[in-house]
Amino acid sequence: MASSLCIDPIVGDWYLSYGKLFEVVALDDAERILEVQHADGDLEEIDMDDWATRCRAGAVQMADPPEDSGMGTDHYDDESSGIRPVDFQEAQGLRANPLEDLDLFE
Repeated sequence: MASSLCIDPIVGDWYLSYGKLFEVVALDDAERILEVQHADGDLEEIDMDDWATRCRAGAVQMADPPEDSGMGTDHYDDESSGIRPVDFQEAQGLRANPLEDLDLFE
Protein backbone atom coordinates (compact mmCIF):
# COMPACT_ATOMS: atom_id res chain seq x y z
CA MET A 1 0.00 0.00 0.00
CA ALA A 2 3.00 2.30 0.36
CA SER A 3 3.40 4.90 -2.35
CA SER A 4 4.76 8.42 -2.46
CA LEU A 5 1.33 9.78 -1.43
CA CYS A 6 0.06 6.98 0.77
CA ILE A 7 0.54 6.84 4.51
CA ASP A 8 0.52 3.37 6.04
CA PRO A 9 -1.88 3.27 8.99
CA ILE A 10 -0.18 2.50 12.29
CA VAL A 11 -2.05 1.46 15.44
CA GLY A 12 -1.81 4.23 18.02
CA ASP A 13 -1.10 7.01 15.53
CA TRP A 14 -3.49 9.91 14.91
CA TYR A 15 -4.65 11.04 11.47
CA LEU A 16 -6.83 13.72 9.93
CA SER A 17 -9.09 12.87 6.99
CA TYR A 18 -11.89 14.98 5.56
CA GLY A 19 -11.74 17.23 8.62
CA LYS A 20 -12.14 14.38 11.10
CA LEU A 21 -9.44 13.59 13.67
CA PHE A 22 -9.07 9.91 14.59
CA GLU A 23 -6.71 7.30 16.02
CA VAL A 24 -6.11 3.89 14.44
CA VAL A 25 -6.96 1.40 17.21
CA ALA A 26 -6.81 -1.91 15.31
CA LEU A 27 -5.76 -3.41 11.98
CA ASP A 28 -7.26 -6.58 10.55
CA ASP A 29 -5.02 -7.59 7.64
CA ALA A 30 -7.09 -10.71 6.88
CA GLU A 31 -10.33 -8.71 6.53
CA ARG A 32 -8.46 -5.63 5.21
CA ILE A 33 -10.18 -3.33 7.69
CA LEU A 34 -8.95 -0.56 10.00
CA GLU A 35 -10.79 0.23 13.19
CA VAL A 36 -10.51 3.88 14.14
CA GLN A 37 -11.74 5.93 17.07
CA HIS A 38 -12.61 9.54 16.42
CA ALA A 39 -11.63 12.29 18.85
CA ASP A 40 -15.26 12.40 20.06
CA GLY A 41 -15.10 8.68 20.96
CA ASP A 42 -17.08 7.27 18.02
CA LEU A 43 -15.75 4.04 16.51
CA GLU A 44 -15.64 3.41 12.77
CA GLU A 45 -14.31 0.74 10.44
CA ILE A 46 -12.50 1.84 7.29
CA ASP A 47 -11.84 -0.55 4.44
CA MET A 48 -8.16 -0.65 3.37
CA ASP A 49 -9.23 0.16 -0.20
CA ASP A 50 -11.04 3.26 1.08
CA TRP A 51 -7.89 4.21 3.02
CA ALA A 52 -5.82 3.85 -0.17
CA THR A 53 -8.34 5.97 -2.11
CA ARG A 54 -8.19 8.66 0.57
CA CYS A 55 -4.38 8.57 0.40
CA ARG A 56 -4.31 8.94 -3.38
CA ALA A 57 -6.68 11.90 -3.08
CA GLY A 58 -4.36 13.47 -0.52
CA ALA A 59 -7.14 13.34 2.06
CA VAL A 60 -5.14 11.59 4.81
CA GLN A 61 -2.46 13.26 6.85
CA MET A 62 -0.73 12.46 10.12
CA ALA A 63 -1.93 14.54 13.08
CA ASP A 64 -1.18 15.22 16.71
CA PRO A 65 -3.51 13.74 19.33
CA PRO A 66 -6.15 16.13 20.63
CA GLU A 67 -5.22 18.28 23.60
CA ASP A 68 -8.00 16.77 25.74
CA SER A 69 -7.97 13.09 24.80
CA GLY A 70 -9.70 12.12 28.06
CA MET A 71 -6.95 9.63 28.83
CA GLY A 72 -5.19 11.73 31.46
CA THR A 73 -6.01 12.03 35.13
CA ASP A 74 -6.90 15.73 35.04
CA HIS A 75 -10.61 14.89 35.20
CA TYR A 76 -10.14 13.72 38.80
CA ASP A 77 -9.46 17.30 39.85
CA ASP A 78 -13.00 18.31 38.89
CA GLU A 79 -14.76 19.25 42.13
CA SER A 80 -18.19 18.60 40.61
CA SER A 81 -17.38 14.90 40.16
CA GLY A 82 -16.80 14.42 43.88
CA ILE A 83 -13.61 12.52 43.07
CA ARG A 84 -10.26 13.90 44.06
CA PRO A 85 -6.73 12.54 43.99
CA VAL A 86 -5.39 10.94 47.15
CA ASP A 87 -1.78 11.46 48.18
CA PHE A 88 0.40 8.60 49.44
CA GLN A 89 0.13 9.45 53.15
CA GLU A 90 -3.65 9.59 52.99
CA ALA A 91 -3.88 6.36 50.99
CA GLN A 92 -1.63 4.59 53.49
CA GLY A 93 -3.99 5.59 56.31
CA LEU A 94 -6.95 4.04 54.45
CA ARG A 95 -5.54 0.52 54.65
CA ALA A 96 -6.73 -1.71 57.45
CA ASN A 97 -4.18 -3.47 59.61
CA PRO A 98 -5.09 -7.16 59.31
CA LEU A 99 -3.37 -8.16 62.59
CA GLU A 100 -4.64 -5.32 64.76
CA ASP A 101 -7.67 -7.15 66.19
CA LEU A 102 -6.20 -10.64 66.11
CA ASP A 103 -5.36 -12.21 69.44
CA LEU A 104 -3.31 -15.34 68.84
CA PHE A 105 -3.38 -16.51 72.49
CA GLU A 106 -7.09 -16.44 73.29
